Amino acid sequence: MLTDDITTDESTDIDRRGARALTEYMTALPEGGDVYSVTTESGSEYAVDAREGRCTCPDHQHRGARCKHLRRVAFATGAEPVPAVVDRGAVDPDLGAHVDATPRVAATDGGIIEAGDDGEILKADTDTDDRPADCGCGAWNADGPLPCWPCYRDGFDEPASDDD
Repeated sequence: MLTDDITTDESTDIDRRGARALTEYMTALPEGGDVYSVTTESGSEYAVDAREGRCTCPDHQHRGARCKHLRRVAFATGAEPVPAVVDRGAVDPDLGAHVDATPRVAATDGGIIEAGDDGEILKADTDTDDRPADCGCGAWNADGPLPCWPCYRDGFDEPASDDD
């Protein structure tokens, strides 16, 4: 489902087509090479040539726009990272489910967080001690369920432990 605002802040780094590419239920199936069949939640099916940047949908054909189908393939295959400002909970959980590539998420520090193989496509790996340099977890939240803002921003759902 499309939400009007899928960003975590007041940023305008993602436009409406980009938001729809991330939030609408779509399936991108590889057809060979850089060609994908994209089926939308309405049941429409379009051919996307990721290498040439072409799609058979009316938005691309008649408006020359970089449509949501082209963007979906780019996000699903990791060719384009999901912007860091996107609320990960708003993203279609099946993003990248049918392609051999790995979706990526831009980190707020300019780096990239790669998706895991555990079905949690857009979350950072919290089993490592790769906490952000500005981690503020400490005594104030040691017994609570909430991480500090820098850890939450980078995808950690729990505060850093004393071992991190």
